[in-house]
Amino acid sequence: MEFKEFYWRKLPHIQPLGGMFFVTFNLKGAIPKWKLKQLKEEREVKYLQILKRSQNKKRDLETLSRKMFIKYDKYLDSYSNSKMYLKNEEAAKTVADSLHFWDKKKIELLCYCIMANHVHVLMRLFDNSETETPKALNQVMHSIKLYSAKKCNEFLGLEGNFWEEESYDRLIRNRKELRSIMRYILNNPVKAGLCKEMTDWKWSYIKEEYNDIF
Repeated sequence: MEFKEFYWRKLPHIQPLGGMFFVTFNLKGAIPKWKLKQLKEEREVKYLQILKRSQNKKRDLETLSRKMFIKYDKYLDSYSNSKMYLKNEEAAKTVADSLHFWDKKKIELLCYCIMANHVHVLMRLFDNSETETPKALNQVMHSIKLYSAKKCNEFLGLEGNFWEEESYDRLIRNRKELRSIMRYILNNPVKAGLCKEMTDWKWSYIKEEYNDIF
């Protein structure tokens, strides 16, 4: 897969080497097409309003992006008819193994949470000073999703696309935002009513040096 520091599909993706990224990826069909269309149309209306009326477009577009993601993520947690393949222990372990595979090779794996139909992960890309062959985020994610999809399809008896093709990713700007995103990730099962404490969820991980957020 081609190295891309910036590209645009349904969403913009800015992926500099050395950057820290909050990534969310979900199962194919985890959100129905009608809901995706509704969210897209809502975003486009608000986007155009900001372009026409805002006195601070950068700030307001950032706010819009966060608000629309929260709506998207809330729907993933609440949609009862969604495919829930990651409830399967072997499937969840396969995804966890695929995330850990690149840790200390091309990325620093900071935090993740594997839910029934989606995954949140926080990682830092290695740059040229840390590896002779750095990978862009789209390359790392392609590998993670390709490997886990193949394995999960095999033992679940499935065919076709396991993951939604495009992932959501956000470049983390500072330490304060980093810790805020970590709490958001690890609190996902609590917010969804699946456990009482962040530490109770089996398929969560945080790098040891950040354990003070609990």
